[in-house]
Amino acid sequence: MPRKPLIRSENLPYHVTSRSHNKEQFPLALDRVWRLAILSFKEANEIHPINLISFVLMNNHYHMLLYTPNRNLDRFMYEFNKRLALKIQSEAGVINQIFGGRYKWCLIQSQQYLSNCYRYVYQNPVRAGLVIRCEDYPFSTLQCTNGHAAFSIPIHDKFGFKDDFGLSWLNENIRDQELSSLKKSLSRSVLTKLKDS
Repeated sequence: MPRKPLIRSENLPYHVTSRSHNKEQFPLALDRVWRLAILSFKEANEIHPINLISFVLMNNHYHMLLYTPNRNLDRFMYEFNKRLALKIQSEAGVINQIFGGRYKWCLIQSQQYLSNCYRYVYQNPVRAGLVIRCEDYPFSTLQCTNGHAAFSIPIHDKFGFKDDFGLSWLNENIRDQELSSLKKSLSRSVLTKLKDS
């Protein structure tokens, strides 16, 4: 299947994900992969700056939301994934590839989609049964936006959910139909609206 052509945007956010090779768990403890990811963000951002909204690391993939003021999604993602993979390989002593292929992306052209995608990204650990609430998951930039941890680059989180009301909204279940649309969106280039029930 040919690679979909990148739509470059300086104003609209992207939803991006990348999965490990064969969906296997990363060959290091997740807290170590998290620290390597933080370092990789710093290094890649110094070369090809982006505005990160959110990032959640799972045991075999990650999700992020970001803006690319320099229209450089492909260049940033190349640097980030390359640096993260090399660091994991070196530390784990493996030569196998870390990521199963190129990252997947979708350009977000709807505020409704952005809001639901924001929740979708942060709710990944909840849906996986790892935590009860989004803010309890340690490998997430939510820990940084609520002041519990530091990150290597600025987080451009315009939602800013730090109070109980915001966190309650963040943990609210996404409707099944919207969840299905969000999962399918990464095979499309653009998602402007979610299907109504």
